[in-house]
Amino acid sequence: MLKKILLITAWVSYFALASGQDGSVTLDYCLNQALANHPLFDQYDLLASSSGLKIKNFNRNYLPEMNINGDAHYQSDVTEIPIFSPAFIIEPLDKDQYKISLDVSELIYDGGLTKRNKDVEYIDNQINQQNIGIDLYRLKEKVIGVYFSIISLQENRELLNVNRQNLQSRLKEVESGVKNGMVLSSNAEILKAELLKIDQKEIEIEAGISSGYKVLSILTGDTIIIGTQLLWGNPSVEPYLPGHDRLEYNLFNLQQQKAESLKKLASSRLMPRLLAYGQAGYGKPGFNMLLNEFDDYYIIGAKLSWNFWNWNKTRNEKSILDLQKEILASSRESFDQNLAVDLERRMAEITKIETLLPKDEEISKIRAGIVQSYASRLQNGVITATEYITELNAETEARLNLKIHQIQLVRAKYEYLSTAGKL
Repeated sequence: MLKKILLITAWVSYFALASGQDGSVTLDYCLNQALANHPLFDQYDLLASSSGLKIKNFNRNYLPEMNINGDAHYQSDVTEIPIFSPAFIIEPLDKDQYKISLDVSELIYDGGLTKRNKDVEYIDNQINQQNIGIDLYRLKEKVIGVYFSIISLQENRELLNVNRQNLQSRLKEVESGVKNGMVLSSNAEILKAELLKIDQKEIEIEAGISSGYKVLSILTGDTIIIGTQLLWGNPSVEPYLPGHDRLEYNLFNLQQQKAESLKKLASSRLMPRLLAYGQAGYGKPGFNMLLNEFDDYYIIGAKLSWNFWNWNKTRNEKSILDLQKEILASSRESFDQNLAVDLERRMAEITKIETLLPKDEEISKIRAGIVQSYASRLQNGVITATEYITELNAETEARLNLKIHQIQLVRAKYEYLSTAGKL
């Protein structure tokens, strides 16, 4: 069932993307594609097939069981009847005896043992599938990290390009001032060196972006070429309490159900078992032990067995399972607590970034005004290029902090939704 949900979600996302074909992808698309592309995803079908075969084998417990048995032996002595009347002579049996038979048995009633085994297997299959889903769910954090790291690098690259344009404009102005004898030539050299530093940073950023796109392509199983626009919105979040959206809660419930099913299975082992049986054979002697020759024979009947007392073994097994249920309940409480702490921590991070953003915008505006003033002073030779670059870098840092915090805010919201099981 979990695999079907993931497949439907992935296909809906795929067709939503295909209908646009605008050279862009969304985070939701990448998340769903990554889940569907992961090697663990194939295990859903493998587990279902394996469980189906086990169920079939349990169902065959009620089918007839047939065995062919043969026996040939020589024995040191045989049973003799001490009758000495000349009118009634019974020949002794031969010491070599032979037998071949077809034995058939069919289970009629097993006290619900087969049904309980099928119930346990069904729950085991669901538990295994939930574990796969949990492992796949952890993949989302990796995809979110790669996705937003690419976006951060792209924003950083855009700021570098703006800085390059500013420096190139200042360089032209300074070079003009140098020709006129108003500005020292060293100022032009300082600006050229700063432009080279920007080129170096851009090389590093381009390498990071290229690597990020390749990783994203590997995770999603889709070729996401460099330059594909990564769309990002601003999802709304609200404080969530640990509920039932995380797959781990389904796992806890299934494990509790398994413990109950195992208790019922233990009880079924104390129930009587009834089976029918038959045997048809040919041998020497047959069922008539007084007939010293080959003969055919058969027998049909029913057999009842009941292990009604196993020295409290079943009661101990049930006590163990009750203890396991208490351990599961404790584990669930621990998970609730850890999840609540994690959600609170992530919500605090969101609140912190939201508080920082207005300050970032104000600082960025102030720094932009300062740089504009310094550009004019540099042109007139009042300040050196080093002083201008210092303020330009300060403005760049302020604008970068603003962009980074904007991206971090969206990323933090997605991570919060993922942690809460809402993504």
